[in-house]
Amino acid sequence: MAMDTSGDTTRVDKTERRILLGAALCVAASLALIGYATWGLGINVPACVPTSKLFDQPSVVKHEGKNYEIHYVARMWDFQPPLVRVPTGSTLDLYAVTKDVTHGLLIAGTNVNLMLVPGAVANTRVHFSRPGTYTILCHEYCGVAHQNMAARIEVTDEVSDIFAAGLAAPGSPGKKVLDDKGCLACHSVDGSAGLAPTLKGIWGTTVELSDGTKRTVDAEFVGQLLHDPSKYVIKGYPPVMPDLRLSDQEIQQIEDYLKGLK
Repeated sequence: MAMDTSGDTTRVDKTERRILLGAALCVAASLALIGYATWGLGINVPACVPTSKLFDQPSVVKHEGKNYEIHYVARMWDFQPPLVRVPTGSTLDLYAVTKDVTHGLLIAGTNVNLMLVPGAVANTRVHFSRPGTYTILCHEYCGVAHQNMAARIEVTDEVSDIFAAGLAAPGSPGKKVLDDKGCLACHSVDGSAGLAPTLKGIWGTTVELSDGTKRTVDAEFVGQLLHDPSKYVIKGYPPVMPDLRLSDQEIQQIEDYLKGLK
C-alpha cells in the first residue's frame, strides 16, 4: 500500500514551534540580562594587567579632578593601605596584587569583586556617588586570621582630596623592614586591633607576657623578642610570630621607627 508523504519535510508541528520559540525567548532574555548588568548595574569582568605592572608597595596617584589610582597590596592578613578617605563623587582605579597566597578583594555595597592571584595584577574601576563607609573584605580563605583581613574606604563630603593611611614614607627604613617581612599583616600602625598588638605608641609601655611576667618595650626587649619570638608571647595573643632572622641593622631600624610611632 502506497503512503503519501508529500509535504512532510517542510511541515513543522506545533510542539516544535513552541520549542523553537521558547529557545529564542531564552536567548533574548539572557542577552537582555547581560546588557542590563553591564550598562544598568555597571558590572563587568575585571581586567588582569600584565606582570610587567607588578608592584611591591601600596601607593596612591592623584589624577585630574576627583579621579584617583590606588595600588593595593594584600598579604596575610591585611590590605595596604588599610584606610582610604576620598571626597564624594570620586572615581577610583584600583590595582591590587598579593604578596603570598591567593586572596579576594570585595568592596561591600559595590560591584567590585576581585581575585588576587600571585604573579598578576587585578584591576577595576569604581565610582562613589554617595557618602558612606565601604568595607573591603577578603572572600578567599587565606589562613588562620582570614576573618580579620579587612580595610575600608570612607567617602565623605568633608574632604576635598584623597587620604591614605599606613603608606611607607621616605626616610622610614624601619617601616619598610616591617612591611617587607610581613609584620604589618598582624601589627597595625594606626592603633586598630589585629592579630597582634598595635605598634602605635607601644614604645616605652609595659606589656604582660603569657607566663605572667611583665616587660617594658625598650631596645633590650624588642631585640630579644625579634631574635626569639617563641619565647616572648604577649598575653592575650596567639603565638604565631615567626622567626624573621633579622640583622642587627634591621632591628635597629625597627626600634628607631617604633620610638617615633606615637
